[in-house]
Amino acid sequence: MNGLADVRIEDWNRLQHEVARLRVLVILALLAVVALAAVSLLRKPEAPAKPDAIIRTQGLVITDAQGHDRILIGAPVPASKDRTRKDDASDGIIFLGKTGADRLAIGQMPAPVIGGQTLKRIGDGDNYGLALFDKKGNERGGMAFLGMGRVVIGLDRAAPLSDAIGLMVDDRDGFAGMIMNYADGKVHAPALELGTTANEVHMQFYGKDNLPHAQLNFDGKGKPAWQFDDAASAAKAAKAAPTTAN
Repeated sequence: MNGLADVRIEDWNRLQHEVARLRVLVILALLAVVALAAVSLLRKPEAPAKPDAIIRTQGLVITDAQGHDRILIGAPVPASKDRTRKDDASDGIIFLGKTGADRLAIGQMPAPVIGGQTLKRIGDGDNYGLALFDKKGNERGGMAFLGMGRVVIGLDRAAPLSDAIGLMVDDRDGFAGMIMNYADGKVHAPALELGTTANEVHMQFYGKDNLPHAQLNFDGKGKPAWQFDDAASAAKAAKAAPTTAN
């Protein structure tokens, strides 16, 4: 019995010693965790990695979910098999419709397309702005600074495709004004012109003969003057008036 009791006491003492050692290890582990947490709180957060600030490329094509080219970006814009128009290589952004027709151009203004035909745009080609197109790719309006020194905002008619209304400021002669055109592509003069220069302001009503028949002019010095002309007198006044280059 004494031998058995001695063994049990030794086992009991050994167990207590192991428990005490484990208790110390647990306390040390807890202290280590607390220390690591304190260090992480005191450490300054690292700044996130900066993305590349500049992407250099000559062109970019964005497609839709079906893989069709829809946005062309470049200098010049990349050629596209899905774009209906093949004769333009302007610098900027071209948005294409589902059929491939140009719908919006931003940047260097492409030459206008009217009734499927490409026309020459006024200016020296150094024209920048925004152009709007209908579903067939015909230009229907826009806003631009033309390289020859003119700021314009214009809206076009659909039938026939022609200028409808325009606002402009011309640096060459100081003219600022508005024009409204007949819905007739054969008439080359505006139906109504309202404008001003440095010292004058005028309003002119044109007939379909391209001649002004009613005018209100004010030169800033005298009284406003109305002038009315029939076809013959309007033609005579136009013949006597000095010609000016556009």
